[in-house]
Amino acid sequence: MKKSIFKNLITVIVCAVLFASFSSCSKKDSGDPSPSNGRTAKFTVTVTGAPASAYISFVMVGLTNDPKESTVWKVNGAVKNSENSVSLGLNDFSGNTRTYVIETIKPLSAISVGVQCLNAENSPYKISYKAEINGEVKNDEKDVTVAKTADFTHDYTY
Repeated sequence: MKKSIFKNLITVIVCAVLFASFSSCSKKDSGDPSPSNGRTAKFTVTVTGAPASAYISFVMVGLTNDPKESTVWKVNGAVKNSENSVSLGLNDFSGNTRTYVIETIKPLSAISVGVQCLNAENSPYKISYKAEINGEVKNDEKDVTVAKTADFTHDYTY
């Protein structure tokens, strides 16, 4: 069931990004003095105390105005070559790294983020999610408790 939820989430995110990118390809009004140069993004995600049965998914998808460009992200300073999406799950947070900083390396015309954190056990864990677009904080969720009765599921478009 967890894989089904993850596949559905990825499908929705990819469809949203494709729709946004295709709908933004129309010609600009000749009265528009400045074309869109895209947006930069920085996401900081932290997970602490997640049990082995937790379901954790952070997915960031971004597109430039050139569909041939696919290297658009860096994670904790390392460039992700030929990847227009970043996906982090439970295994990424089970080692020594509990915090990830995901940043664009070039301006993007479409940015979509899907977050889903579930807990099947009675041992709660905490997550934090911060989104900065063009240097402005858009979301800052600090130390959100994910419990059996309280999940954290959101889709964001920037």
